[in-house]
Amino acid sequence: MPRNEVLVLGGGFAGMAAAASLAIRGHQVQLIEQTGSLGGKAARLQRQGFHFDLGPSVVTLPDMLSAPFIAAGETPPRFVPVAHPTRYDFPDGRTLHIGTDPQAVAAQLSASEWTAYDALLGDARSLYEAAAPTFVHGPPPSLWDLTQYGMRHGLAAKPWLRLPGYLARRHPSSHVRDVFLRFATYFGANPFRAPAVLHNIAWVELGIGAVNPEGGVAGLVHAYERLLRKLGVQINLHTQVDRIAPDGTGIDVHVTQAGGASRRWRADGAVSALDAARTYRLLGRSHPSQRWTPSLSGFVLALAVKGVSPERMQHNLIMPARYEQEFEDLARGRHPRDPTLYVSISSKVEPAHAPAGWENWFVLVNAPPGVRTDKAAYARHLLGLLKARGWLEAGQATVLGAFDTDHLERFATHGAIYGRMANSLGATIRLGYDVKGLPTLKLAGGTVHPGGGVPLAVQSGVHSADALHQQL
Repeated sequence: MPRNEVLVLGGGFAGMAAAASLAIRGHQVQLIEQTGSLGGKAARLQRQGFHFDLGPSVVTLPDMLSAPFIAAGETPPRFVPVAHPTRYDFPDGRTLHIGTDPQAVAAQLSASEWTAYDALLGDARSLYEAAAPTFVHGPPPSLWDLTQYGMRHGLAAKPWLRLPGYLARRHPSSHVRDVFLRFATYFGANPFRAPAVLHNIAWVELGIGAVNPEGGVAGLVHAYERLLRKLGVQINLHTQVDRIAPDGTGIDVHVTQAGGASRRWRADGAVSALDAARTYRLLGRSHPSQRWTPSLSGFVLALAVKGVSPERMQHNLIMPARYEQEFEDLARGRHPRDPTLYVSISSKVEPAHAPAGWENWFVLVNAPPGVRTDKAAYARHLLGLLKARGWLEAGQATVLGAFDTDHLERFATHGAIYGRMANSLGATIRLGYDVKGLPTLKLAGGTVHPGGGVPLAVQSGVHSADALHQQL
């Protein structure tokens, strides 16, 4: 077995998966993380007896998340299917509960709405099952792979249509349309400009279904950390990467450690699970992202809410009066005045996340990348929207934290959660793992193949580790 020393830069899910995969293959692994804990964008807030997962809250594709544990011969984390559907509140007073039970969904829709919904769900499944082998499960596709996909499935994805036009073929009501439009934001895209192929994302949640990791997303981070320590990975927290450079056949990394001490690491190879644009800056190279439109960012409220609301679900969407206006505001670099309000209440499934008689509300709205606003004023505005829509009463909620795009800028260029805005077919194809001229440096994370989200980040970490292992 090889005993190469390798570095993994970044302790998010991609970095943790890469570190585990390399350690399993016998390499000596040093993981470098700039903050005081692992998890990357999956940050946590614990305050006054409340726990909040400040990053991803919808978890899917548990087999991908379990893969590093199974490869190590360890028991993977426990995943439980989300028991309740997602609640959608529309401005006209209508509420829909949308989940994986088709009969329950059909019971809430008119005959024509169900016909459209069922057809669109079938479309999403077909698109996903056609695309997944090339764009999800496999390594970065070659030109030949893309050509083969295009010849076999390209026309079915209606490449000449944007997502709204693709949905309109089935004549959905405005409510059904907006339910399906929303999934493009999972890729950081503007749903009104996104290519039709992003409709495939809907199948993952509405067909395959979401899951809850034991202990929430934070519990999943802790499970990965325990795995890394068991595999002998050395975890270096509070360590900032300052420069990356080639060193013969290896990689030279300069860091600043806690207290300001500088250190140089020379390793046989490295995986950078940092934002791809940041990796290129650390190499002193220009990056195509300088010409790209960055994806959506986010503004977050952590609310302590008095009382228990059985009518609310674990996952909730409060839709705006005019969905298009939200993205028009974002395109102009403005925090939307009437955004979609996503409310996740993890205490519904993890009672320890809030004191008895209270709930923890994680409220997320889309925000323009690289643009900051008056956090206190915007927090008051969002609370006003929650009250106006009947979700809160005066004095019922206490703001325990407000986080603008600068919170995400620690992990992503401009705070853009998914890197490049996927408003065209070309923009949906992420960078591969290789860096030109540096065969012993590989990329991983949400800004490279196969894309963002917890399972895809893990997938990228595993595959980039395999690519580095083959090189060493």
